[in-house]
Amino acid sequence: MTKKQQLSATAEEIRILAAILTKESGKEMDRRLNETGLGISGLQHGVLQILSRQDCTNSELSKMMMLTPATLVPVVDALEDKQLVQRGRDTKDRRRTPLTLTTRGREILGRVPLSAKNELLVANLKEMGDKKTQQLIALLRELVQRILADETITDKVQAIIRSYK
Repeated sequence: MTKKQQLSATAEEIRILAAILTKESGKEMDRRLNETGLGISGLQHGVLQILSRQDCTNSELSKMMMLTPATLVPVVDALEDKQLVQRGRDTKDRRRTPLTLTTRGREILGRVPLSAKNELLVANLKEMGDKKTQQLIALLRELVQRILADETITDKVQAIIRSYK
Protein backbone atom coordinates (compact mmCIF):
# COMPACT_ATOMS: atom_id res chain seq x y z
CA MET A 1 0.00 0.00 0.00
CA THR A 2 1.40 3.39 -0.97
CA LYS A 3 1.65 6.30 1.46
CA LYS A 4 -1.23 8.04 -0.37
CA GLN A 5 -3.41 4.92 -0.08
CA GLN A 6 -2.55 4.63 3.62
CA LEU A 7 -3.55 8.26 4.22
CA SER A 8 -6.81 7.74 2.31
CA ALA A 9 -7.58 4.64 4.38
CA THR A 10 -6.76 6.53 7.59
CA ALA A 11 -9.00 9.43 6.56
CA GLU A 12 -11.86 7.02 5.85
CA GLU A 13 -11.41 5.31 9.22
CA ILE A 14 -11.47 8.70 10.97
CA ARG A 15 -14.70 9.60 9.11
CA ILE A 16 -16.30 6.34 10.21
CA LEU A 17 -15.13 6.66 13.82
CA ALA A 18 -16.25 10.31 14.02
CA ALA A 19 -19.65 9.36 12.61
CA ILE A 20 -20.04 6.58 15.18
CA LEU A 21 -19.09 8.91 18.05
CA THR A 22 -21.46 11.59 16.79
CA LYS A 23 -24.33 9.17 16.34
CA GLU A 24 -23.86 7.47 19.72
CA SER A 25 -23.45 10.77 21.58
CA GLY A 26 -26.56 12.10 19.86
CA LYS A 27 -28.57 9.01 20.81
CA GLU A 28 -27.40 9.37 24.41
CA MET A 29 -28.41 13.05 24.53
CA ASP A 30 -31.78 12.30 22.90
CA ARG A 31 -32.40 9.56 25.48
CA ARG A 32 -31.67 11.96 28.36
CA LEU A 33 -33.82 14.66 26.79
CA ASN A 34 -36.70 12.21 26.32
CA GLU A 35 -36.40 11.12 29.96
CA THR A 36 -36.90 14.72 31.10
CA GLY A 37 -40.14 15.04 29.16
CA LEU A 38 -39.24 18.61 28.22
CA GLY A 39 -40.03 18.11 24.54
CA ILE A 40 -36.82 19.53 23.12
CA SER A 41 -34.49 17.94 20.59
CA GLY A 42 -30.73 17.57 20.77
CA LEU A 43 -30.34 20.38 18.24
CA GLN A 44 -32.62 22.64 20.29
CA HIS A 45 -30.60 21.78 23.38
CA GLY A 46 -27.41 22.75 21.54
CA VAL A 47 -28.90 26.13 20.62
CA LEU A 48 -29.91 26.71 24.24
CA GLN A 49 -26.40 25.79 25.41
CA ILE A 50 -24.78 28.34 23.11
CA LEU A 51 -27.29 31.06 23.98
CA SER A 52 -26.69 30.42 27.68
CA ARG A 53 -23.15 31.67 27.13
CA GLN A 54 -23.79 34.53 24.70
CA ASP A 55 -26.55 36.15 22.67
CA CYS A 56 -26.20 35.47 18.94
CA THR A 57 -27.98 36.21 15.71
CA ASN A 58 -29.27 33.27 13.69
CA SER A 59 -26.35 33.79 11.31
CA GLU A 60 -23.76 33.77 14.12
CA LEU A 61 -25.38 30.70 15.64
CA SER A 62 -25.31 28.90 12.30
CA LYS A 63 -21.57 29.55 11.95
CA MET A 64 -20.86 28.24 15.43
CA MET A 65 -22.95 25.13 14.88
CA MET A 66 -21.74 24.72 11.30
CA LEU A 67 -25.31 24.58 9.99
CA THR A 68 -27.09 26.74 7.43
CA PRO A 69 -29.22 29.60 8.79
CA ALA A 70 -32.21 28.03 7.00
CA THR A 71 -31.72 24.84 9.04
CA LEU A 72 -31.82 26.81 12.29
CA VAL A 73 -34.86 28.99 11.54
CA PRO A 74 -37.45 26.28 12.38
CA VAL A 75 -35.37 25.24 15.42
CA VAL A 76 -35.30 28.81 16.75
CA ASP A 77 -38.99 29.30 15.85
CA ALA A 78 -39.90 26.21 17.91
CA LEU A 79 -37.80 27.43 20.85
CA GLU A 80 -39.46 30.85 20.60
CA ASP A 81 -42.92 29.21 20.52
CA LYS A 82 -41.99 27.36 23.72
CA GLN A 83 -40.83 30.70 25.20
CA LEU A 84 -37.29 29.39 25.70
CA VAL A 85 -35.64 32.03 23.49
CA GLN A 86 -36.65 35.45 22.28
CA ARG A 87 -35.63 37.54 19.34
CA GLY A 88 -34.37 40.92 20.40
CA ARG A 89 -33.30 44.17 18.81
CA ASP A 90 -29.83 45.63 18.62
CA THR A 91 -30.07 49.32 19.47
CA LYS A 92 -26.86 50.01 17.52
CA ASP A 93 -27.89 48.08 14.39
CA ARG A 94 -31.60 47.68 13.64
CA ARG A 95 -30.87 44.99 11.04
CA ARG A 96 -29.33 42.74 13.70
CA THR A 97 -31.73 40.49 15.62
CA PRO A 98 -29.94 38.79 18.51
CA LEU A 99 -31.40 35.67 20.07
CA THR A 100 -31.55 35.63 23.86
CA LEU A 101 -32.22 32.79 26.26
CA THR A 102 -35.28 33.48 28.41
CA THR A 103 -35.55 32.77 32.13
CA ARG A 104 -37.67 29.74 31.27
CA GLY A 105 -34.99 28.63 28.80
CA ARG A 106 -32.35 28.81 31.54
CA GLU A 107 -34.58 26.79 33.87
CA ILE A 108 -35.12 24.11 31.22
CA LEU A 109 -31.42 24.01 30.42
CA GLY A 110 -30.59 23.58 34.10
CA ARG A 111 -32.73 20.44 34.18
CA VAL A 112 -30.64 18.71 31.50
CA PRO A 113 -27.02 18.09 32.43
CA LEU A 114 -24.47 18.10 29.61
CA SER A 115 -23.55 14.55 30.51
CA ALA A 116 -24.60 11.87 32.93
CA LYS A 117 -22.38 9.72 35.13
CA ASN A 118 -23.58 6.59 33.35
CA GLU A 119 -23.18 8.05 29.87
CA LEU A 120 -21.16 5.76 27.60
CA LEU A 121 -18.77 8.44 26.36
CA VAL A 122 -18.05 9.74 29.87
CA ALA A 123 -17.58 6.23 31.25
CA ASN A 124 -15.21 5.24 28.48
CA LEU A 125 -13.18 8.45 28.70
CA LYS A 126 -12.80 7.75 32.41
CA GLU A 127 -11.51 4.26 31.59
CA MET A 128 -9.03 5.70 29.10
CA GLY A 129 -7.57 7.91 31.82
CA ASP A 130 -6.73 11.60 31.98
CA LYS A 131 -3.53 11.45 29.93
CA LYS A 132 -5.06 9.67 26.93
CA THR A 133 -8.20 11.81 27.12
CA GLN A 134 -6.18 15.03 27.04
CA GLN A 135 -4.10 13.69 24.14
CA LEU A 136 -7.28 12.83 22.24
CA ILE A 137 -8.73 16.31 22.83
CA ALA A 138 -5.50 18.01 21.76
CA LEU A 139 -5.29 15.95 18.56
CA LEU A 140 -8.96 16.50 17.69
CA ARG A 141 -8.62 20.26 18.25
CA GLU A 142 -5.54 20.36 16.03
CA LEU A 143 -7.32 18.42 13.30
CA VAL A 144 -10.40 20.64 13.47
CA GLN A 145 -8.28 23.80 13.33
CA ARG A 146 -6.46 22.47 10.27
CA ILE A 147 -9.69 21.47 8.54
CA LEU A 148 -11.53 24.71 9.26
CA ALA A 149 -8.56 26.95 8.52
CA ASP A 150 -10.90 29.91 9.20
CA GLU A 151 -9.62 31.29 12.49
CA THR A 152 -12.82 33.20 13.27
CA ILE A 153 -14.91 30.03 13.20
CA THR A 154 -12.25 28.14 15.12
CA ASP A 155 -12.08 30.91 17.74
CA LYS A 156 -15.85 30.81 18.22
CA VAL A 157 -15.88 27.03 18.50
CA GLN A 158 -12.94 27.16 20.95
CA ALA A 159 -14.73 29.82 23.01
CA ILE A 160 -17.75 27.55 23.32
CA ILE A 161 -15.57 24.59 24.23
CA ARG A 162 -13.70 26.61 26.87
CA SER A 163 -16.98 27.74 28.39
CA TYR A 164 -17.82 24.11 29.27
CA LYS A 165 -14.75 23.79 31.49
